[in-house]
Amino acid sequence: MKKNIKRVFYALIVIFVVFFLWQRFSGKTKDAQQESIVVGKGAVMETVSDSGEIQPVSYANLSFEVPSVIEWIGANIGDEVKKGQVMIRIDRDQLGAQIHSARITVEKAIAAEELARRKWDDYKPEQKYSILKDVEQARAQLAATRSQWTKTEIVSPIDGIVTQQDGRVGEVASGTVMRVIDPSVMHIEAFMSESDVPKMHVGQEAKITFDAFDDELFRAEIEQIDPEAVQIQDVTYYRTLLKMDHVEERMRPGMSVDVDIIVAQKDDVLAIPIRFMRSDDTGDFVYISDGKEGYAKQYITRGLEGDNGNVEIVSGLQEGQEIFAIYDEDKK
Repeated sequence: MKKNIKRVFYALIVIFVVFFLWQRFSGKTKDAQQESIVVGKGAVMETVSDSGEIQPVSYANLSFEVPSVIEWIGANIGDEVKKGQVMIRIDRDQLGAQIHSARITVEKAIAAEELARRKWDDYKPEQKYSILKDVEQARAQLAATRSQWTKTEIVSPIDGIVTQQDGRVGEVASGTVMRVIDPSVMHIEAFMSESDVPKMHVGQEAKITFDAFDDELFRAEIEQIDPEAVQIQDVTYYRTLLKMDHVEERMRPGMSVDVDIIVAQKDDVLAIPIRFMRSDDTGDFVYISDGKEGYAKQYITRGLEGDNGNVEIVSGLQEGQEIFAIYDEDKK
């Protein structure tokens, strides 16, 4: 009895092993783990991506030529200003004294010339030249000092808003004391990798998403690619400017954006998911039905590879043909 039980047990083991080996090595059966699709037409798109910032096209960083004490401030951060509007003024007292002194110097030089001309013929040529030169220099000094008067005020060169104001009344103004931007016209500044730039050109379309606006999608196009590279942390980039279709009030300078530039696109072409494609020493291929119970290799010529996982098929397949992706490589 025990021997019969053992024989049955061993027989079951043999049957199990045979079944397992048959499943594993029985050829390209359609019981293998696989999925299939029907080849169709669609769009294949290649993009290059990077991050950037939105920046104003028109802006002005304003400063005084000579460090001086600030006397009056007429505009603060967030204020709207008009072109020509006075926004900040430095102390004019010292400059006024200098203008007064220069005016007196001119008057003295002119008086000296008038006195000399009473006996002009008694003077030597070099003396005459010196007298005339004194008058000329005095007038030049007065004109130069007067010109400084117009530089005691900062006026806005554009219509816009104040985004920076670093001056305080009583402080010495040095460096940039005000920044004015025109928020109505802004573009995107991005630094693109040197490996991506050869694929890009002015006029290419780009898709823009803001970190601040969830998944909202905006459109822009390349308006400029700088001819000279910049080094950022020892990596070569090219500054690229993109013009947006429209700028909304909620878009503020300095906001971070993600830029996807469409560098190649083909519409209405045969395309398949790249996961269906395989390669061997002969080339690229896909699996098609062999008309029986297995699969056959169909060699193909690929074209543009898209970012969405699709690849263009130039030749080797037809629209409506069924192809298979097999995930158990031992069962092909």
